[in-house]
Amino acid sequence: MKQQYLMLVILGIAAIACLSPVSADEIGGDQGWYAIHCNVYGANIYLDDKFVGTAPQGALTVAVPITGTPYTTLRVQKTGYATFVDSITKVPVKGESVDLYATLNELPTTTAAAVGGDVGWYIIHSNVDGATVLLDETNKGVVSQGVVYVPVYSTASVYHTFTVKKDGYTSYKGNIDRMPMKGESVDLYATINPVPTPTATPTSIGGDIGWYNVHSNVDGATVSFDNDVKGTIAKGTLSVKVFVTGTPYRAFTVYKSGYIPYTGSIELYPAKGQTVDLYATLNAEPETMTPVPTTKAPLSPSVALIALIMGGVCVGMFARIRK
Repeated sequence: MKQQYLMLVILGIAAIACLSPVSADEIGGDQGWYAIHCNVYGANIYLDDKFVGTAPQGALTVAVPITGTPYTTLRVQKTGYATFVDSITKVPVKGESVDLYATLNELPTTTAAAVGGDVGWYIIHSNVDGATVLLDETNKGVVSQGVVYVPVYSTASVYHTFTVKKDGYTSYKGNIDRMPMKGESVDLYATINPVPTPTATPTSIGGDIGWYNVHSNVDGATVSFDNDVKGTIAKGTLSVKVFVTGTPYRAFTVYKSGYIPYTGSIELYPAKGQTVDLYATLNAEPETMTPVPTTKAPLSPSVALIALIMGGVCVGMFARIRK
């Protein structure tokens, strides 16, 4: 009889444990969690090329053993959208949850969304419309509205370099480190600047003075030399006066709220009466998703009542056993 009472007690405790709600931060073991948020339902999510699930309406929670090799890359993709790839900079500690966010942008209907077969895409971004894009010296089209879409078939030869060029601009050449898989897109970026041309020095400028002309695509952006603010861009240019006998500047920065700051090296110091041109292209900051707070569900009244009843049963049985 005593053994039967003990068995009932064990079953009662197990029932209470099963009825208690469990949240991600309560799950034991030496592990943490990634909560991956995506704006496109059903997108495939990968950690270091390991498929971990598809994007739900909320966040996808992925367990991460803290003693394992840390993940370094988040990749999210879905047909008809540009693939999202970003570095993972934080590893959760035991019991911690780290939020990761991915925003997918829809491709134009003339690209991957409308083309079938074993095809992926290179998306080449540039700041100059009309510039020519080459993959391994093969012409792939011209930049329109800041972008060129290049289809790549899985059975085709692998490209190694891409070049963006236009008359009057310095050419840009970069390396291609990976080939897109079927239905995937790989983004490549190139910024080309106008070729420097001799600039006439204003006749009113005298003495041992030279000039820097800072060119930028964003009016109102602030220009600083070695953290010394020199003014703001107006009509694409800011002229900065320097004394040839002064301490040479080493770097210049152009920045404005809503844009990624640009910092470049100053390689040439103007001589007396000389003008040196500097160029900075600002790109808008990417949009970020607002984190969605998660809350742990409280213990429901029905579960609490069951727990109290089972506790009373356990106390009564122990009392009978002692008699």
